[in-house]
Amino acid sequence: MAQETFLKAWTMAASFRSEGRYEAWLLRIAWRQFLSAWRRHAPLIDMDETMTFTPDEAARIDVNRALAGLPERERAAALLCFGHGCSHGEAAAIMELPLGTLKSIVARARKALVLQLEGHGQ
Repeated sequence: MAQETFLKAWTMAASFRSEGRYEAWLLRIAWRQFLSAWRRHAPLIDMDETMTFTPDEAARIDVNRALAGLPERERAAALLCFGHGCSHGEAAAIMELPLGTLKSIVARARKALVLQLEGHGQ
């Protein structure tokens, strides 16, 4: 996927406008590549009930499950802002959304994740 992203960036280099950060422009391309691949090959993970995990692994699994329960846009916004450390402005540019809309989506995602991780969303 990384190779496809850089190839796409190379072919679209003329479309980069220097008002924004190159990183955000590249992440937008990567995001579109990811969505395309995700729609083609939605991953299914089957975990054996007898599997044991360290506390860190269990926490990561809980977070991944909570993220998986979010609608696609909320999951993407949460991953960009919380996981990748993008600012709201950068995430809005990557997802091609107005800043206010992105902030609302992030707030909903945060609330849903907190509820899910605290056990209220089950």
